[in-house]
Amino acid sequence: MPNMPQTPQQMMDTARREAGVDIDDSAILPAVSRLVDSINIDGQPREEGAVMLQSRITRVLKNRLRMARDFAAYPEIHEQKIDRPIFICGMARTGSTKTQKLLAASGDFNFLTFWKAFNPSLISGDRSESPQGRIDDADEYLQWYDERSPETRAGHIFETHGTEEESGILELSMISPVWFGWSRMDSYLAWLPTVGMKDQFDVLVRTLKYLQWQGLAETGKRWLLKSPLYSGLEPLLLDAFPDACLLMTHRTPMDTIPSGLRLLECFYKPFTDRQANPEAYVEGVKMATDAHMEWRATQPNDRFLDVPFSQLVGPPEHTLRSIYAYADEPLSDASLKRMNDWASGDMGNPQKKYGKHQYSLDQFGLTQERIATDFSNYIAFIDELEKTRANLQVR
Repeated sequence: MPNMPQTPQQMMDTARREAGVDIDDSAILPAVSRLVDSINIDGQPREEGAVMLQSRITRVLKNRLRMARDFAAYPEIHEQKIDRPIFICGMARTGSTKTQKLLAASGDFNFLTFWKAFNPSLISGDRSESPQGRIDDADEYLQWYDERSPETRAGHIFETHGTEEESGILELSMISPVWFGWSRMDSYLAWLPTVGMKDQFDVLVRTLKYLQWQGLAETGKRWLLKSPLYSGLEPLLLDAFPDACLLMTHRTPMDTIPSGLRLLECFYKPFTDRQANPEAYVEGVKMATDAHMEWRATQPNDRFLDVPFSQLVGPPEHTLRSIYAYADEPLSDASLKRMNDWASGDMGNPQKKYGKHQYSLDQFGLTQERIATDFSNYIAFIDELEKTRANLQVR
């Protein structure tokens, strides 16, 4: 199988030349080398996929350089405040995306669109520059991606101006499991725990401040953020954002495991024929779930708000009022109407126009018995959560 055309050092040299920024970012080279080697060896990309993954890494390196340039030129960026951000922290396929898009429809929060996470850095360093070049770059990438994996849209829709999670920003750290979304990379994932994943949260803090400074977020509005990779990493998240509000979406792993594996099939399709290892995927989800359950047992009940999946498939008003009350955010009639309109219209389930995201445990060689054993404590927790919700509805 073909490797990426350039070595990690050549990618960094290309990024410096194309960004026009002569800043030494060599401290990140070991992480880039780990990432590139793992993609080449474990991911075995096709020729076009290798070129596009190299392009993605180079774009991230350029964004890093441009951001470093602007922080050096405008140190006041550091003084930007990220006030009480709201993080949706459920595991993949638990309804976290729907929760984010539903809340974003309110108009009450700052949130990332795909292009802002894809290209957060100014090209020229001039705040007055038009963002159109960065937008066009995102458009071009998504057109390429959609042509090669149209079935992705049944499970997750990427849109240039659509609400999106911060995975693209976490990639800037070069030390994040989000890279697993595009290629199998066994050795890289095995390496991550040896170095820790604090850097991705530090990068997120800096990037949100940077976007605010650019005028790409509204003053006085809180950030609404989301990633399916925060479960088990809550202590690191709260170190970076001590006043964060955490929404925990939950759904049985009987559904989330095969749904996640099917989505990875779609995500990998433009780049490689090699698929994720179901056994390793289950083990990774189990480790994250166990870490989350251990952490939450040490926390007061009001440190987070649980949102079971069943609350997201019906009329959302009760759930929305609970979320706003937990976040200590005023809920206006106008905001509630916008969210109810989104939920009741096509936007509430936009994937349905692109077909059904179909999956089963069987197609990945997994059994219900296996999942029930591996996730027994978490499944019992979800069952209790649903019972509590049912009792509250009866009252």
